[in-house]
Amino acid sequence: MPVKSQNIYDNPEFFVAYGNLPRSQHGLPAAPEWPILEEMILNPKSSLTGPIEKPLKESRILDLGCGYGWFIRWAREKGAGYVKGIDISRNMIERAKEFEAEIDRQTKNSVTATMSATEVAFEIHDLETLNLRHQPEQGLYDLVYSSLAFHYIEDFVRLLREIHGCLKKGGGHERRGRLIFSVEHPVGTALVNPGPGFKVIQEAGEDMIVWPLNSYSSEGLRLSNWLGTEGVRKYHRTVETYVTALLENGFVLTGLKDWSPSKRDVEGQPEWRNEGHRPYFLLISAEARD
Repeated sequence: MPVKSQNIYDNPEFFVAYGNLPRSQHGLPAAPEWPILEEMILNPKSSLTGPIEKPLKESRILDLGCGYGWFIRWAREKGAGYVKGIDISRNMIERAKEFEAEIDRQTKNSVTATMSATEVAFEIHDLETLNLRHQPEQGLYDLVYSSLAFHYIEDFVRLLREIHGCLKKGGGHERRGRLIFSVEHPVGTALVNPGPGFKVIQEAGEDMIVWPLNSYSSEGLRLSNWLGTEGVRKYHRTVETYVTALLENGFVLTGLKDWSPSKRDVEGQPEWRNEGHRPYFLLISAEARD
């Protein structure tokens, strides 16, 4: 039986600190990996179908680890028919509902019908025990999306099976359901007893910045200090494990990106200049097969 997930976001001090992050305050535009994820979503690669115009139009979407609901509001703008956000944190769900209530107030009596036509639901669940393979969820969704949540999950394979069960399988040339997600890159989660980050070493009399990788092949629980909180639990697994788990549990891989900032990104955010020395996020898109 899986261990219950750590609900760090309902810690008041941690939640306040999280709210000060740029992506918390400004949403998707402040998430540097978002343009790649958006491309994966809007320009899907499929083993059966060609390019799809308006792939989210009237689609059913599930957001796992929805946080403040920034992705849900984006999906509404793209014409999704139904979006459900799930998070373990009551604080997160309440904040997301507050945002939705504000949108409803702003769009009430407005001529803009796209967002108001989208049905939105929120639920509090632990992804370790979430059940998606039975009615009414079975085969319901066109897209399951998750941003930076799966590295908190101990039993990733179990969750993949649940996700596969809730995705549409298609038939003939019909669209198959898709899974698109991001996690902290395994070269970042691998470290046991992580230090402050990048190291400076001497090479031929010059300073060289390196990332201190260790314990990459030793998968499992990692404890870290994040946003001033000790003992934040994450689960390290290799890129190979992520991909193999998908292939062995009903998915076809359609995209993979080791994300690190581009030169253009660094020009806009000089503080990222060292981040190009290692991949920061792992972004994956996959398609459900029968």
